Amino acid sequence: MPIWTKKQIRGFHNAAESLKLYRRADLQNEDDGSSLIDEIYVDPLPENQVINTIIKPNTTFLVGRKGTGKSTIFQKLQSELRKSKSKTSAYIDIKTVFESSQFDPALILKLQQYSHSLPQETLEKLLLYKAFIKQIIKDIRLELSKRVNSNLWTKAKELFTGNIDDLFIDFDKLVLELEDDHFINVLGIKITQTGTTKNDANSISSKDSSSLKIAEKPEASFAYEQSINKNHSTNNEIKYEDILLKTFNIKDFIIKIKELLQKLGIRNLYILIDDFSELPEEAMKVVVDVLLSPLNNWSDEFIKFKIAAYPGRIYYGNIDRTKIDEIYLDIYKLYGSNNLPKMEASAIDFTKRLVDKRIKNFCKCTSESFFDNHDSDLWKNLFYATMANPRNLGYLLHFINESHIIHQKTVGNKAIRDAAERYYTEKIEPYLSVAKFLHATFNEKSSTYSLKELLESIVTKAKSLRNHDSAMLRKIAGSPYTSHFHVLVKYESLFSTLELNFFLTKYYEMTDRLGKKVAVYALNYGLCSKYTIRFGRPNPAEDVAFRLYYIERFFDYTPLINDYLTKNQEIICTTCETRYSFDQLEAIRFYNMKCPNCQNGTIKVANLSLKYQKELEEVDQDILLPPVELGILQTLYSEGKPLRPSAIAGELDCSYQLIGKRGKILYDKSLVEREQDDTGKRIFTIRDEAVDRYFDNETRLDVPDDHGSDEV
Repeated sequence: MPIWTKKQIRGFHNAAESLKLYRRADLQNEDDGSSLIDEIYVDPLPENQVINTIIKPNTTFLVGRKGTGKSTIFQKLQSELRKSKSKTSAYIDIKTVFESSQFDPALILKLQQYSHSLPQETLEKLLLYKAFIKQIIKDIRLELSKRVNSNLWTKAKELFTGNIDDLFIDFDKLVLELEDDHFINVLGIKITQTGTTKNDANSISSKDSSSLKIAEKPEASFAYEQSINKNHSTNNEIKYEDILLKTFNIKDFIIKIKELLQKLGIRNLYILIDDFSELPEEAMKVVVDVLLSPLNNWSDEFIKFKIAAYPGRIYYGNIDRTKIDEIYLDIYKLYGSNNLPKMEASAIDFTKRLVDKRIKNFCKCTSESFFDNHDSDLWKNLFYATMANPRNLGYLLHFINESHIIHQKTVGNKAIRDAAERYYTEKIEPYLSVAKFLHATFNEKSSTYSLKELLESIVTKAKSLRNHDSAMLRKIAGSPYTSHFHVLVKYESLFSTLELNFFLTKYYEMTDRLGKKVAVYALNYGLCSKYTIRFGRPNPAEDVAFRLYYIERFFDYTPLINDYLTKNQEIICTTCETRYSFDQLEAIRFYNMKCPNCQNGTIKVANLSLKYQKELEEVDQDILLPPVELGILQTLYSEGKPLRPSAIAGELDCSYQLIGKRGKILYDKSLVEREQDDTGKRIFTIRDEAVDRYFDNETRLDVPDDHGSDEV
């Protein structure tokens, strides 16, 4: 007799998919399309502390790895703001805005041929201003349109007559002002005087003008005349009359937006910036220095930014960190650093609350209906397998649905472990193997493979400790737990990329037996299952000594890290080629990476892979692909079925439009099939040629084989 109805099984599938959703994918009711955010939102902290903090009128950084729920928190925040008469919001996918503001490379090349043309940096700022303001206006309109039946609309009707379109006329005028050709045609620099001087009075003079029209088909024009006397110039004097910045005043546009919103009684505009850390480092600096920092200071408390970012990948610029809030969503900082059992209990509770809420909403029953309550530590293992990351949890439930739920089998600890191993093998581990096919510099790819070397060393060490003899380990029944290790906190930056991609997670900070501050890391639960490493620690209730299990000296991997740095890391001045050690790096960063030896050169840090150097050098340069295109192939390969652009976008955290464009390129390269499904929607399928070229290789880590042990 079936345990669950077809509707409940479908509900379990929907619950898993709702947790997997990326970025701004809306959580909607299947029946009527209404938002589910208020019904299914689960705050990571008790008493809705996260949402209560972020709704305050302060600029806030929401910091967490992929899948920690940043976009879900944004959706809940906007839902709460719609209930407020004095606040509204605008959502900005800053990566998309930045990419849409980029120049045609051919036009940039043409501009650079003229020494006095408008600098590329200035042009980029202008386009960024324009794209940013347009997106703000667009999303304000969207948010206000969702309030038509609210009390705010009633108040607006007292000030405006007519329908919703009448209310938005002034916003439309602002957009038209941005697009007005009389403004765009003057986007250039007029150089009124240039000259060079020297003591002997020999000189060169010139007149130069340039203009640029930014439209669907950008145009540039130039005029130049010059008179020359003998040129012995040593000092250039150039005076610019910058028409651009006098014409486009972003402050004026913000003031106009503010005045329009104040007519509705709105005192605060919350601008939600998503995908901030997806920007390249230089782009991140431009966005902060050109947009966020000035607007944060100019807006007279009107604008409050809410910025979603990855840990370790944030640029603050001139934003005063003493005047902003920071909310961290990864377990170590989210649940405190003073009590390890309390941290674990809080993370387990959040994991269970997430599952309970989704199952209740989508299946109309309790989570206990699907999980084997006789399995001890089931919720703890579900936390171990996901690190309380909602998207990781969604993937695990997705795999559990395929292996158990649709077959009417209840879920126990083994099902969780098997799903975690599958998630690691299919979604996480390939990151370190397909990097050799990236269209990037050799050093960039070598840096990724050096991390693979580091991870292999860590996993090899963890496996070897299963045979380590110590009084502590002899107290443990069965194979010892070796999934965690510790290093001095100064080495944390070395693990940032591995942590961002879930190979490991910072678990805790403690003081080791020598009194030094150390960071405790946990290897990925699925990785541990695959490589037969027992996860966790002994129960402290059995022996009080187990409370300090993670800082036992045999878990100190600092010597391993030092050996890795000696072999793989190169810290060198690009000018005088002086080499420096890792211990000197922090002081060098304090001086903006300037070389202490020659005072002129810049210090570059490279993690090079000697082990995989030959393999990287042998890759055919003609088959290299950009990250998005390689990601499309990886997604199609791991899923093993045709996918729509939206489904691929969900895996890669990007827009379906971008997938459509890049998929066409892959089709032209005969790497994917590009067809239509029964509903007429576009679908992509990976071709055998792409599988043979990019995935017909072993993705396992190069670590010693096991000899019969399978206990984890």
